[in-house]
Amino acid sequence: MIKSIFFIIISIISLENNLKKAVKKYQKGKYEKAIYLLKTKNKIKNYDYYFYLGHSYSFIGKNELSISYYDSAISINEKKEIAFFERGISYFISGNSRRALEDINRAININSENANYYINRGSIYYDLGMIKSACEDWNKAINIDKNVVDYSLIEVNCN
Repeated sequence: MIKSIFFIIISIISLENNLKKAVKKYQKGKYEKAIYLLKTKNKIKNYDYYFYLGHSYSFIGKNELSISYYDSAISINEKKEIAFFERGISYFISGNSRRALEDINRAININSENANYYINRGSIYYDLGMIKSACEDWNKAINIDKNVVDYSLIEVNCN
């Protein structure tokens, strides 16, 4: 009985260590190595697993693939706005500004105090030709964090 419990504990620690190793590779910018570790060594399929796979794929330019991993992360936890934000960025880069806007709006609904969300939503609005909305978002971002964007962006595009 004690051996069985010990084996289970060691197995859980090993699984958590594999996820941690992959996240460390991700944090060092070694996205392909992180993907490899997550897909081959990691058995835990939780929010972090899907989020880090999605984010790693987006960093290597495979945004359409990253979207499916963000989908899985969001299905596990719809309260983490970062997954909506990052999926929105992947949609935007993939040329789907409407879906990008939906996701960035979801991120802002969850956390309306992140200036970067407004900067990026403003860029999406601008891409969609909604200049007034873009300028409003860029100004909101500056009101939240004066250092988040160069004010000349607003001067050039909003006057």
